[in-house]
Amino acid sequence: MAKIHPTAVVEDGAILADGVEIGPLCYVGPHVKIGEGTRLIAHCNVDGYTTLGKNNTLHPFAALGQPAQDHSVVPGAATYLNVGDNNIFREGTAIHTGTAPESATNIGNNNMFMNGSHVAHNCQIGNDVHFISMAVVGGYGEVHDRAILSGLVAIHQFCRVGKLAIISGCSAFSKDVPPFMMAEGRNGGVKMINKVGLQRAGYTAEQINIVKQIFRIYYRSGLIPSIALEKIRTELPQTAEVKEFLDFCANSKKGVIPGNANSGHRD
Repeated sequence: MAKIHPTAVVEDGAILADGVEIGPLCYVGPHVKIGEGTRLIAHCNVDGYTTLGKNNTLHPFAALGQPAQDHSVVPGAATYLNVGDNNIFREGTAIHTGTAPESATNIGNNNMFMNGSHVAHNCQIGNDVHFISMAVVGGYGEVHDRAILSGLVAIHQFCRVGKLAIISGCSAFSKDVPPFMMAEGRNGGVKMINKVGLQRAGYTAEQINIVKQIFRIYYRSGLIPSIALEKIRTELPQTAEVKEFLDFCANSKKGVIPGNANSGHRD
């Protein structure tokens, strides 16, 4: 049975699994589904066609499932927010549903959204992602597994952040940030590989060396991107890391950010 505080409002139609806790002054809308073990600590708002998986934690003033901040939203249309398991939403997090009817914002598992972070409509967020305080992603953005968006980072709409990429604080990007790289600035560029992140994720020295070679060819060789990608494709062993990088670049619609000419030779 769910545990609901007397001051909370849970609308008729909401579905709460066993072990759900709804704290003081929370609101749960009529189309919401909440999985086992999920906790709304206090002053949380979950609305719209929102589904939360198991063991999520919402801290005070988190707002999930509100309509997109977009003039194209059709009032009353069913748009969705789908959230996996074991996510943490800290104070003031705001995550919106899709825009077009039947469209969705999707969030995976084991993510941390720190205070004031924002995920806009139709975004796709992977697993084990960290949004540090006030990090935001615009509509239709993608953040892939194990990426980290540091404090006050802004990712423009339709842009992507690749697997195990890390973006330094106060940066803003309107192009794609490829996997395994560290980027900084206002479209400033890639600084180095995310070596510490790769090590923490269990990548071997051999795998990290392959990522270093990708970085040197694409960002330090002076080749234009198309020639650099062909060199990576033909001269490096086609490991999972190489394929991840090549596929990411091949599917870029906004373009991949360049290197950082002002950084030293660090990897």
